[in-house]
Amino acid sequence: MGQKLLIIIVVAVAAVSATATDLTNMFFLHNSTGRYLLAECDARALVAEVNSRDGSGLEFWDHDYNDIGLRDPAGDYVGTYSIPDDNTDPDGLHKLWTTDNPARTSILANHQVIAFKSCYPASDITSDAMLEQYKTWYREIRNVFDQHQGHMFVVMSQPPRHRLRTDLAQADRARAFADWLSSEEFLSGHDNVVTFDFFNFLAHPDDGSEARNMLRWEYERSHTDTDSHPNTLANQTVGPVFMDFLFETARGPATDGDHTSVGLLKRQYR
Repeated sequence: MGQKLLIIIVVAVAAVSATATDLTNMFFLHNSTGRYLLAECDARALVAEVNSRDGSGLEFWDHDYNDIGLRDPAGDYVGTYSIPDDNTDPDGLHKLWTTDNPARTSILANHQVIAFKSCYPASDITSDAMLEQYKTWYREIRNVFDQHQGHMFVVMSQPPRHRLRTDLAQADRARAFADWLSSEEFLSGHDNVVTFDFFNFLAHPDDGSEARNMLRWEYERSHTDTDSHPNTLANQTVGPVFMDFLFETARGPATDGDHTSVGLLKRQYR
């Protein structure tokens, strides 16, 4: 496996020589929610479709838990980047991006459009102080991205929790964090950072109801247990939107000042 991974990395590094307005190498760091998202929307088929239609040379890589590891554009497993502590919660992402570690070095060397997310436990925001800590970590992550202007970074908000696994206070804080990640306060002045508001696509609207800011009923895998993984309908609905967002991001920084998923989709489909 080590020899195969070395070959893959050499090929990927060659791709990084593209200019920042012609990015082709896309990468997604995730855990199980992302795995289901990619599988149930057939993400690599979407990449192939765009390449065939547009004559583009997009490549899509993704990384799951360390023991599952890195997949190449063909969908083959080729090793692992050994994400620090195998942790993609906000504190783990902070460690990945703000410390000198081999995983960060490899991701930056081998990929150009870099998307990453926490899983639904990140919506368990138990206090206002915890919410503020999340914001502090992400500001420091964003400041690192300022130093890598040859890349585009796709910050994804976390998925919401199942209604049987959370309460209104935590769900409201989860919404507040997702909204902040899409805000001008977070994004303004950072042209190589965009936000895909995964939470908003999956969550019940913030409408004052008892289900607000929790995983939508129609997106629950089960209505009787607490599994917060979005179901196949959710992934088939949101997955193509996410992939379109990556394709659009690969075309370069936003030119209209709107760095959110809604803004980029307006640019693409207007």
